[in-house]
Amino acid sequence: MTRRIATKPFVPLVGALIFVASVAAAVTLDDLQDDIDAGKFDAAARQSASYLDAHPGNRDARFLHARALAGQGNTDKAIAAYEALAADFPLRVEPANNLAVLYAGQGDYDKARTWLEKALATQPAYATAHRNLGDVYTALAELAYRKALGSDESEKQLPLTMLDRLYYAQESVAPGNAPAPAPAKRPATPDADKNNKISDQDSRSIIQTIRAWALAWSSQDFDAYTDFYADKYDPGDGMSRAQWLSLRRARLGTPEDIHIRIEDPAITRLANGTVRVDFTQEYESPRYSDRVDKHLILERKAEGWRILRETSGAD
Repeated sequence: MTRRIATKPFVPLVGALIFVASVAAAVTLDDLQDDIDAGKFDAAARQSASYLDAHPGNRDARFLHARALAGQGNTDKAIAAYEALAADFPLRVEPANNLAVLYAGQGDYDKARTWLEKALATQPAYATAHRNLGDVYTALAELAYRKALGSDESEKQLPLTMLDRLYYAQESVAPGNAPAPAPAKRPATPDADKNNKISDQDSRSIIQTIRAWALAWSSQDFDAYTDFYADKYDPGDGMSRAQWLSLRRARLGTPEDIHIRIEDPAITRLANGTVRVDFTQEYESPRYSDRVDKHLILERKAEGWRILRETSGAD
């Protein structure tokens, strides 16, 4: 008679796997960011890799992982990670900026310049990229001068700024660092305060805010897009802000190639300290396109201009 022996699962191995999975799940993006901010790049690289195993493709974790690799000195791997991010999220400035820093560190100033110019093509007022590009231009000029003299003097390390995090909304816009188009002249609304003109700096800041808002919408970046709306934003039609957020999350979460363009923005300061921006908005997607007059009411907060009300059509 053959005795059947009952088999049991390899409990220690199962327990170890559960432990590893629980550790990966316990790591948060805030934990990873804290490690990066503290310069703990080895821990950040290890934990971000675990986080990405549990959350494949997460944009923020991918960026932090690339930053950790750069901090470790794994330049080639960091470049590959940033280039993949730049390809997947071409409207984000941070991967392009950090690629420029890494290429400049290798002495490849032409590639550094190319990446910084790409960054500024999407965010023309990005202050860090402007500073870095100025340093790269200076280095290229010095390099050309040395070559003309036949000098073999070693190149100095450029003090370029590496970005440690993905920024949202106003944090990506530096008002006043790049000129914005002058607002078009339109008839003032009845409630305009005609004795309170808008300064050039405020005009630039407001226009850059509107263009960054459109960029966040086009890139379907929900966090960046909704950050442009004030806490007391009124969606209208009896809808609460929470209901509006839920609706916008559903719509922006639908994968689709959309493009928002802003034309002829005009600013009017209102009597209560807010401003009104009138412009033509062009919306394009594979399934739908339109061109409408858009009107935004904004107020200035500590973090920048925020949208209080948004309407379309004749007003």
